[in-house]
Amino acid sequence: MQNVIFYLALILSSFVSIEPVLLNWVQLSDMTMEYRYNEEFGFDIPYPVFGDEIQSLDGKEVSLEGFVLLIETEDEEIVILSKYPYSQCFFCGGAGPESVVDVLLKDEEKEHNLRMDQRVTFKGTLKLNIDDLDHLNYIFENAELIE
Repeated sequence: MQNVIFYLALILSSFVSIEPVLLNWVQLSDMTMEYRYNEEFGFDIPYPVFGDEIQSLDGKEVSLEGFVLLIETEDEEIVILSKYPYSQCFFCGGAGPESVVDVLLKDEEKEHNLRMDQRVTFKGTLKLNIDDLDHLNYIFENAELIE
């Protein structure tokens, strides 16, 4: 009888859609910066120290609304979700590193029609980046555009 209940619960759970955690920019501000010496650069640089609330979401599927920032490089187009539009963002307007998220799109999402400063919502798996200087402090892996 226990096996029947277990399999029934397993089958029913496959029909239940698990919604991503709705993240907001206030939650992303649960971070401070700590300066540490970096061997590669030869001087102190800021590294993030994440608070308990945001650490509890690491590895979970989340969604977040913001403004699209597109950065073209020789090799790729980088998609960033920002709390602020381009003129006020982290790179140009002096906002903090808690106001931007590196969006790593799923392969099938890479052919998009995103525009600079377009207001959108992405969902993805939140990764807290402590020491990879090639990425921002917050990363959405396997991201999808949902609005």
